Parts: sequence; structure tokens; C-alpha cells
Amino acid sequence: MSDDVDLAVRAVRAGAAAALAERDRARRDGATGTASDHDLGVEVKGAPTDFVSRADTASEAAIVALLRAERPADGILGEEGASAGSATGRRWVVDGIDGTFNFLSGIPHWCVAVGLEAAGGPVAGAVYDPTADELFAGGPGRPTTLNGATTSVRTGRGLDAAAVATFLERDVDRDLVLGRLAGAVGVLRAGGAGTLELAWVAAGRVDAWAQPHVAPWDWVPGAALVRHAAGQAVVVGDDDPAWYLAGAPDLVAALAALVPRG
Repeated sequence: MSDDVDLAVRAVRAGAAAALAERDRARRDGATGTASDHDLGVEVKGAPTDFVSRADTASEAAIVALLRAERPADGILGEEGASAGSATGRRWVVDGIDGTFNFLSGIPHWCVAVGLEAAGGPVAGAVYDPTADELFAGGPGRPTTLNGATTSVRTGRGLDAAAVATFLERDVDRDLVLGRLAGAVGVLRAGGAGTLELAWVAAGRVDAWAQPHVAPWDWVPGAALVRHAAGQAVVVGDDDPAWYLAGAPDLVAALAALVPRG
């Protein structure tokens, strides 16, 4: 049996291959030689910019098939509906494409992510950025790596000099949150692919990450990478809202004291 990190790595590569195959097929079949929303079967799931396409579902299906074949007793939770109960207390969390808006818009900032959680917390993860051909992976006994080279979170910066990634849903008081964050941090960025930016925190490219109301598939893979890169990834507050924070320990503590909570 392969170890969990190796399985997650193979899974994200399989998902990326399936997503890109769908995009390429749509381009071949499209009247203009590009992959239009119609060619990719794009639908709106909730908010006007929350999309799902055939590339998302193809990626998830490829990942889930591999996980079910190699870890049949483990649970599975996928953003696009995949679900299986767990007989082991372990659950794989799948995001076939994180950053679907970017993927569909031709913005090279999206990824495929798989994470493993146990006892309610992130254990291992793999995140693959096909555009840059960058693979992030980490887990127990396997410090986080980027294309095989060990990474760590960046340290030595105060919050006023830190680059902090976020993404704010429509049900958040954006004025309040942006006012607090933007007024305290060095750079506030929102790239639209939160898991990839969590991987960048683990790689020392972005200093910290702060977001309320995070779904498991947007948290578990990247949070595992941060934890195995000498960083912290924690949830603070209750559900009104709970804040998901990641980065160097001192920055996480500073953000925990800053973000508004019910």
C-alpha cells in the first residue's frame, strides 16, 4: 500500500489530467477554438460567481475513483457531491478545481487539491498547480515539499509587513472585515484560489491566510501543508463566523486578535 501523501499526489495529478482533458476537448469542439462556458457545461451553484463545469466534475471523478480503489474503507467528501462514509475515522476531502472562475476565465491561478483528515483535523495534503507545474505535498513524517524541495512558512515579519491572503463570501460584512484587515496588514490579496494560496503560505511566498466560513475542501489540503511546513493552521471563534487562520505562529496569533467574531 502506498503512503497517504503519495496517494494524494497521484490523485491530484489524475484530477488535473482529467480537468485539462475536458478543457482541451471543449476547445477542439468549440466553434471558435476556445473552451466556452457552453462547451464546458458551466452551471451556477450559488453565488453568481460560484461555478461548476464538466472539468470540475471530471477531475473529482478521477480522484474519487483512485481513492475508492486504494482506500475503500476511508470516507470521502468532494465539493461537487462525492460522498462516502468512513469505517476508519479518516476522510479524504477533494476539490477537483479550486478557482473555477479563474480556470474558466483563462486566469492561470487555480489548482487541484486532495486532503486527508482524521479526528476532525487536517493530516496530509497535496495541491497541484498545473499551469506552473508545481506540486505541493506533505503529511506525517513528510515535511511539506514543493516539487520535492522542503519548504517552510516565512517568519520574521510583523503583521504590518505581511502579505495576507483572504476571500470574502457575500454573507460576510465585507466593510468591517476589509477595514480591519486592510488597515493592519502590509498587503491584502484575494486571488480566488484559496487552497493554492494556503500552499503558498506553506512555501513561504505568502505570509498568512485568513478567511471566515471555509468549506472542508477549501481548508483541509492546504492547512495540512502549512502544519507540515512549521506553521499553524487553526480555527478560531464560533460559527458567527468561525475564522480559519494559517501562517507563522506569531502572525496567526495577531490575526486571531484582529478578526471580528460573534
